[in-house]
Amino acid sequence: MSADDLFGKVVGRWEAMVEEMAATAEQYRDEGWEAVTLHPGDVTVVPAGHEQFGLVSVVSDDEFETLLSVVEDRTFSACEMYRDDTDTTVFLLVVTESDDGEAVVLSPAYYERTPDGEGELRSHDGELFTRVRNLAGDDVVTFSHEAPAPFFPDERFDS
Repeated sequence: MSADDLFGKVVGRWEAMVEEMAATAEQYRDEGWEAVTLHPGDVTVVPAGHEQFGLVSVVSDDEFETLLSVVEDRTFSACEMYRDDTDTTVFLLVVTESDDGEAVVLSPAYYERTPDGEGELRSHDGELFTRVRNLAGDDVVTFSHEAPAPFFPDERFDS
């Protein structure tokens, strides 16, 4: 497979996740939820040994301000996951619902898979965090996922 073909497959899968996000957000809105959709410009895996470990997405300042206004004074525990796996990349749509049943945050993400698992996303002590940062990187919203198995296509969690 050529580099162009590979790039096309990756872009296509990312675009499919973004389309799924829009459709899912619309379903939530139809049911009366306030739905925040995020469009990360960058997604990074921070290793489990780091205090800010997890999956970190960087969004525009406008999206970040909207996110802050929705998460303020709310807790978010429930999480639904849409996942599309390839041999080299895991694409995700993370759907995190507020405990009050009024707001939902939807964000596409991805991480690379490696043959040895080095540098891949991992949970730690049965927990995984997704974090959303503003462009300057000086503010963050953190979501905790106590049942992280849906983030992974195999048994590479809790290492």
